[in-house]
Amino acid sequence: IVLVIGFAFAAAFAATRRYGLLIAAGILTGLGAGILLEDAGVLGEPVVLGLGLGFLAIYGADLLVTGARAPGRWWPLIPGAILTVIAGAESTFGPEGARLIERGWPVLLIAVGAWLLLRGRIRI
Repeated sequence: IVLVIGFAFAAAFAATRRYGLLIAAGILTGLGAGILLEDAGVLGEPVVLGLGLGFLAIYGADLLVTGARAPGRWWPLIPGAILTVIAGAESTFGPEGARLIERGWPVLLIAVGAWLLLRGRIRI
């Protein structure tokens, strides 16, 4: 049912080109596909992966429709990448992989922040 509702939003977006409908279509279609894969017995985290790919599809579809990168429309890449990486880690390494990401992401944020602060000061 979730997948069908997602396709209905996708059809509405195709007819109207309203960005809000694309957001609903991507989230519900990805979530619905993940639910179907989980019901089919696919191992790993298909619901989390489907949801992540749904967010990435929002960005991709918007890029295809508008033909250019609209300001502020890159936001779906953040939850899409996070959910996809978590699903991949849990599918590959099991629950230990997901715990590693849960514990390691603050270190990654600190490293990226330090790089952003120091990139202009250090000349290599």
